[in-house]
Amino acid sequence: MTNASNKIATHEITIRPTQLADANQLPKIEQSAGELFSSIKELSWISESGVQSVEAHIQFIHQHAHWVAVNHDNHPVGFIMTQQLPESVFIHELSVSKDWQNKGIGKLLIQTVKNEAKLQQFNAVTLTTFRDVPWNAPYYQRLGFHILLEHQIPYSLQQILDNEVEHGGICERNALCDEV
Repeated sequence: MTNASNKIATHEITIRPTQLADANQLPKIEQSAGELFSSIKELSWISESGVQSVEAHIQFIHQHAHWVAVNHDNHPVGFIMTQQLPESVFIHELSVSKDWQNKGIGKLLIQTVKNEAKLQQFNAVTLTTFRDVPWNAPYYQRLGFHILLEHQIPYSLQQILDNEVEHGGICERNALCDEV
């Protein structure tokens, strides 16, 4: 550990493109990360069953749209999955294992995606998150994202939001954007 705030030293974690050999470990990471939602009645389903399949991870890996955070033993502790939209790189999923949360790993993964978006000549990174979860939107806002107003949401991102609301029940969602 680097200091009392419990952040990790950069040399303790490596961010790299996800390999096929990592895929079987990723649903367990997402399940662990989802335990945070068990305290919210409307979202407890996330902690019980709402994870990406190994096959979904493999699809993103094949598309070169998946990065993993590994510890010094090369063991995955977090991941980020992205999707190219016409106007942005969309963060499909960000998960950090419960034991590794609040150490700056999510920030490292997001920064990797922002850097990749710049290399691919995108001007923005977007994501969606739950509107009424007290830690979600504020976390992303601290990392430079801002909530898009309804008239600012591009069609492709609105389609994702509509699909998430349809499959996520009564919980409302926000779309966020960070220019890179």
